[in-house]
Amino acid sequence: MTAPLTAISPLSAAVRAYGASAAPGADFGTMVGDAARASLATLRNAEVTAARGVAGTADVQEVVQAAANAELTVQTMTQLRDKVVGAYMDVLRMAV
Repeated sequence: MTAPLTAISPLSAAVRAYGASAAPGADFGTMVGDAARASLATLRNAEVTAARGVAGTADVQEVVQAAANAELTVQTMTQLRDKVVGAYMDVLRMAV
């Protein structure tokens, strides 16, 4: 009945920054999934780098950079979640 959504071209810089696939045939769900996986990888990298910093095997600059990347990732995902929830609430308010 409904066709799958395709990726919007050109993709925003934020999606490209998180390494999501920009294949022309990829559907919207795949794009969101790839972005979520890339975000989790960024957070895991920050956690590993912080642990290495505590152990004394990582440079301070490396730890700070990983923490800043993790903070940016969390902020971006939080804003995305807020937009999705807002859109859902708008749909619920629509008169049928």
